[in-house]
This record gives sequence, structure tokens and C-alpha cells, in this order.
Amino acid sequence: MAHTQGSFTGNHGTRIDYDIWTPDGDPVAILVLAHGFGEHARRYDHVVERLLQVGLVVYAPDHRGHGRSGGKRVELKEWSDFTDDLHRVFDIARAAHPGLPVYLLGHSMGGAIALDYALDHQSDLAGLILSGPAVDVTTGVPGVVVALGKIIGKYVPGLPVQALDANLVSRDPKVVAAYNADPLVHHGKVPAGIARGMIVNAETLPARLPSLRLPLLLLHGEQDGLANVNGSRMIASTAGTKDLTYKEYPGLYHEVFNEPEQDQVLGDVVEWLRAHLN
Repeated sequence: MAHTQGSFTGNHGTRIDYDIWTPDGDPVAILVLAHGFGEHARRYDHVVERLLQVGLVVYAPDHRGHGRSGGKRVELKEWSDFTDDLHRVFDIARAAHPGLPVYLLGHSMGGAIALDYALDHQSDLAGLILSGPAVDVTTGVPGVVVALGKIIGKYVPGLPVQALDANLVSRDPKVVAAYNADPLVHHGKVPAGIARGMIVNAETLPARLPSLRLPLLLLHGEQDGLANVNGSRMIASTAGTKDLTYKEYPGLYHEVFNEPEQDQVLGDVVEWLRAHLN
């Protein structure tokens, strides 16, 4: 296994840092990994280790305003800045490994980004994996509050609006402690700009999902307190693909890759990938 790093300049002159992990031997496919809100790509080292066993070369950017990348911390002007950055990563990966099939994996907010991107670039992808995608973000919120939030997010994107409980990340206290101690993790509230982007993106999905034809692996913890499991249930019932595998894990929290049952979850990902790579 080889690990290298790279960077490029994205929209608004923002530096985007990314990691590359290359397996021993010739890779059989590319996988791009999109992490969740407030975190960074290196929290997925153990996930990447399993992906390398399948022969994938993995590219994982830190989203703008996250981790080592530039930009104001977790501040977002337009949702398309996230997907544009992801597109640049795909271009870099394809240039380095021409002809290989390409997969996309996204978790939480990264799952919402990945789904949005995949719907617009289906012909470029061989498959999509979503973990706890944050696509049901307004359940229980009055419509007037949602409308007001979108306005605030457009004009005051940096305004902190919603606190997240780190204890809902995982049932493993060691994972929560490491999360709380990680200096590259944002421990403050979700700002209005990102909240607006997630709301606007989510509103488009019911009409767009029937057009999804990609092979899809959908994973969600049944006791996810940070990204409503109804979002994945909606995807599973609405997506047009005939190649859909939905695994809802009873009792698991938000980060299914960091739960005590992570070996089972990662095994499910590896099994799905092997079936689609052969």
C-alpha cells in the first residue's frame, strides 16, 4: 500500500487537499470517498484499508472548510462548490488511472453530496455507496422555519444554527472520545450556509431519484440520531435502479463504519464491491 497527498485550487480560490491510497499490485477500480459534515478524510483510514484489499485505488478529499483544506471553517457559499470539488477529484483520478471503473462512496453530508453528484454524472460511474446519507433534514421542522433558514443561509452563511451531539456519532465511547479530541474535526454548530445547501438539495431528490439507474449500496444505522433513517428509506423506495441493496442495521448509530459492528458493515461493503467488480 502506498499513501500520497495532493491538492488543487477549487472555486473561489479555495485549496482542496486530498489523500490517495494505492493498493499493492495494479488497481482494478477507482473509489472516491466523500466524508461527512465537520470531519475529514483521515477518519476513514480503517475503511480504506478494507477497500484496498479489493484492489481499489482510493481518492479522498477534505471538503472545503473541512480538515486540511482551505476556506473558512465549515462555511459554504453554494452547494455546487462541494460537487464541483468532487468533480475535480474524479478528473485527477481518471487521468492517473485511465480506463478503470469508478465508484463513489459518501457518508452523511458526504452521502448527500455523493447522491447529488451521481444523479448528474451517472454515465461516469460504475456504482454508488451511501452511508447514513443526510437527505431527510426537515422532518419535524415547521415550514416557515425551513423557509427562513434558507434565506438566512443565503445571506449569512456563516451563522451557527444547529448543534450536533457527538455522543450520537457512535455507541463506542472510544470513537466519541477520539472524535471530540480530533483538532481537525469541527466541534461547533452547523452553519446556515451548509444547512441551506442540504435543505435545497434534499428538496430536489424526490423528483430526481426515479432517474437513478446506477448500482446502489445503501447503508444506515436504525438508531441514527444525526441523519434521519427515513432519508435512506425514501431513497430505497424512490430510486429507479433495479440493482439496489439496502441494509438497515438494527440498533446502530450514525457512523456505521465506526460502530462495534464495523467489521460486519465493512464486510458488506467489500462483498458488494467484489460482486460488482467481477
